[in-house]
Amino acid sequence: MNTSLSSRLLSALLALTLVSPVLADRIELTDGSVLHGKLLSAEGGKFKLETSFAGTLDIDQGKIKSFSTDDPIHVGLKAGTQVLGTVAATDAGIAVVAADGQMASSAANVVAVWRPGADSPEVRAAKEAVAKARRGWAYEASAAITGRTGGSEKFAGSVGVKATLEGAQDKLQFYGAVNRAQENGNQTANDWKAGVDYSSFFSSKAVWYARTELAKDKIKAIDLRSNSAFGLGWKLAKTDTRDTEIRFGLGYLYETYTTGAPDFESAGLDVAFLNSMTLGWAKMNNAITWTPSFEDFANYRLVHETSFDLPIKTGEFWKLRMGVNNDYQSQPAGGIEKLDTTYFTALILSWK
Repeated sequence: MNTSLSSRLLSALLALTLVSPVLADRIELTDGSVLHGKLLSAEGGKFKLETSFAGTLDIDQGKIKSFSTDDPIHVGLKAGTQVLGTVAATDAGIAVVAADGQMASSAANVVAVWRPGADSPEVRAAKEAVAKARRGWAYEASAAITGRTGGSEKFAGSVGVKATLEGAQDKLQFYGAVNRAQENGNQTANDWKAGVDYSSFFSSKAVWYARTELAKDKIKAIDLRSNSAFGLGWKLAKTDTRDTEIRFGLGYLYETYTTGAPDFESAGLDVAFLNSMTLGWAKMNNAITWTPSFEDFANYRLVHETSFDLPIKTGEFWKLRMGVNNDYQSQPAGGIEKLDTTYFTALILSWK
């Protein structure tokens, strides 16, 4: 009796094992191969199939001859038709069996597949566009401290903050930073800066901008620097992974010095190249600004900065920023060095 019962159970389990691939969603490829699993979605020429043997697979639509499903699923075609029904494979491609009829098509004419309860690609894109257009604040705080004691005494520290309000049509940014350093009792860095930058689209590519910055640098003998500008910009690229802009405008520079040298003030040009780009898991930022004086074009300031943001795996809010800053002033006050190059590494905390 027990032997008979065991045989029946074994036969039932074997039958379930043989039937289960048949009950799963099925994709037949153009080379004759057949894949079984759960069809999750199709979009942009890629079918996503969840399998028990290889996880989730991305399959090129061009390699698919036909497919079928056990459960009703949404199918969107190139003509704009959308049908909810069970998909069956046919000699010509597929047939979607809905509650009120049947629709036949080739697999090549399918532009989207999504499961009940999920958003269609069009609805999801619309939601993402609304979310992107909504203005929202983003914040960033940075800190970097290095030191050494023993054969020589060194200390360097800097802190910075940034707040950005950005939407689809404009961007407002406030920022500030303080930098201190000394070596063997001699001060090698003592400066701060604070500023605001605003830009707004007035066409799909063109923007107007206005910015102002206050700064002080004891090492460069600058008691106060005020630099303001406004002008036009042009977006060379604006995507989810790249933002490239060139600017051309008018500026006004005012400087006072700790050396007792006469104050300097002059209108001038404001030319800039701004670029940010996502490179895999890192982000690169570039900024170059050239501000010559109308009073003397040989008197100008050229500032370049390149940095890389590297995410830290311990959390989505933390990243490491590494970069270089070059600040060249053609006619500095008091015989100060013209070029000041700073290499930096800072820990960044960002949140919204």
